[in-house]
Amino acid sequence: MRKKYIIVSVIAISLGIILAILPAKKIRTEVRPNQMLMELLDETRYMSVDKVAEYIVEQNRFGLLIDVRTPEEYAEWSLPGAFNIPFDSILSPNYEYILNQDIYTNILFSNGTTYSSQAWMLLKRKGYTNNYIMKGGLNNFITTFLTTQYPLESESNETFDLYQFRNGVRQYFTGSGEIPASNEQEPKNEIIIKKNKKKEDDVGGC
Repeated sequence: MRKKYIIVSVIAISLGIILAILPAKKIRTEVRPNQMLMELLDETRYMSVDKVAEYIVEQNRFGLLIDVRTPEEYAEWSLPGAFNIPFDSILSPNYEYILNQDIYTNILFSNGTTYSSQAWMLLKRKGYTNNYIMKGGLNNFITTFLTTQYPLESESNETFDLYQFRNGVRQYFTGSGEIPASNEQEPKNEIIIKKNKKKEDDVGGC
């Protein structure tokens, strides 16, 4: 419990730094500090990489992937179908129609969770809803689907189902991923994520 409060304190300090860095942004305090604290203690703001992968593989149009990294990082590579809303532009009125609505599920992500968590806090403080953080970021996404090991025979059916799903996701991205005959660690195939093609109607495409 003490560790959790330490983490919350660090996040609160980070939020203060963010507000100092962005003095030009007029932030309406629509969420009380005590409510914000409760939100920070609630893990439901996170979405697992498995759920995110499910959105991608099923091409679920009600899940919007939002890359909060820099335009340069986004142009180099990102998750399929992701939009780019850089962290320093997250409060821009140009993106309010995306970040403040109740139809689509917005999934914020960065390399880790630092920038996506800070972006989530800014949006939450403004009272925006339906925004989530991909837990562990891109680093966790890649690691999860590269290091899946074949379960032991004694493992539960749920474990085998999860393995089959993750192996399927790996095949979706790489076109390979044979199921091994033993519980030895499988070869680490590189996940190839297609470079986003910039279109005039893409969010953050320029």
